[in-house]
Amino acid sequence: MLNTYYRNLTAENQQFAIHRIASKTNFTEEIVKKVLQRYNPLLEIQENRIVINRNSYHKLIREIQKETLLSQ
Repeated sequence: MLNTYYRNLTAENQQFAIHRIASKTNFTEEIVKKVLQRYNPLLEIQENRIVINRNSYHKLIREIQKETLLSQ
């Protein structure tokens, strides 16, 4: 069950989440970090995997795409 917000993760787990999401989506880590801090979704790290709700993940990707377009 998801019960931890991104901001409540340890610094090491936050960096792990940023790295994993950036590597899977081919976006830069700076943009992923900025969107995660702003959006603050519920997520957890279990067995070296990021666990996040499907709808939250899709919204996160949309926000990352918007941020990428704005930064260009």
